[in-house]
Amino acid sequence: MSHGKHSDEHYGEPGARHQAVALDPEHDINAKSATLWVVGGAIVTFVCLWVMVPIFLRVQQEERARKVEQTENVEYNEVKAHERAFLGGQNPTKRSIADVLKQLAGN
Repeated sequence: MSHGKHSDEHYGEPGARHQAVALDPEHDINAKSATLWVVGGAIVTFVCLWVMVPIFLRVQQEERARKVEQTENVEYNEVKAHERAFLGGQNPTKRSIADVLKQLAGN
């Protein structure tokens, strides 16, 4: 096959040039159809977001409640128990906070 000469019917080869046919569907843009597709796609996108964002926020809220607010905080409970024991008399001076307050009050 010779590559020397190209005709107007030759579309596929790189570098080939031709005049577009008046009703050529590959090179014709229907502005009304394209506008309807773009506007319709934008509407569908925003409707989907309008529906999905509240669902996502609700799921996120439920997961946060389940994982953070409703689980027992083991470290906090351990520190609180240790501090209560310390204030109750299990400290180097072996005095409770009530005894220290009585002494400071002068009783």
